[in-house]
Amino acid sequence: MSLRFGLGLLLSLWLGGCAWWRPPPPAIDQGELAWLERIDRWQLQARLGVRGERESWHGGIDWVFHNGQDRLVLSGPFGQGGVVIQIEAGQIRIERAGGETQVSDRPEELLEAMLGVAVPVIAMHFWIRGLPAPGHKRIEYGSDGRIRRLLQQGWEVEYLEYRALGPYALPVKLILTGPRGVRLKLVVDQWRVGEEFDRA
Repeated sequence: MSLRFGLGLLLSLWLGGCAWWRPPPPAIDQGELAWLERIDRWQLQARLGVRGERESWHGGIDWVFHNGQDRLVLSGPFGQGGVVIQIEAGQIRIERAGGETQVSDRPEELLEAMLGVAVPVIAMHFWIRGLPAPGHKRIEYGSDGRIRRLLQQGWEVEYLEYRALGPYALPVKLILTGPRGVRLKLVVDQWRVGEEFDRA
């Protein structure tokens, strides 16, 4: 075998290998991951666009997590005011502006019945911070090691933008696409976390 032929063969094998081999995605900084997982109090204020089979609307959302309870205030889409959603230990309580209140241990079903759109609010508690919820998932990472696309519970979550918060970062623009054409777009205007939350 000539030297030229041998070099050509090695080059072709190397180039062919590059077509299918991809380096593993960079892992998110372990300090950032630990920080995301241990956040125990936070608030976000955001704009929310929702499109479903029966309902489409735009509004605002003020979401607070503190003492193990999620409290979401939705404003704008319901004409008569807003909706207050409280979730704790798997139980949901929804209060509408007119005084109607409902309680259930099936959060997604009650939300769909009242809002007209099935919203995976339990999983969103994790997704909104750039974390997968417990259970099976598929993840695509960006060059910075953060999640860019998450497939879980029949939903696709696209992370379009993160914003630095101290040495780390939180998502500020997400698109969630779910079953039956449901689509949510969330643009976070402000995050308050930890000590900053305490000062608010």
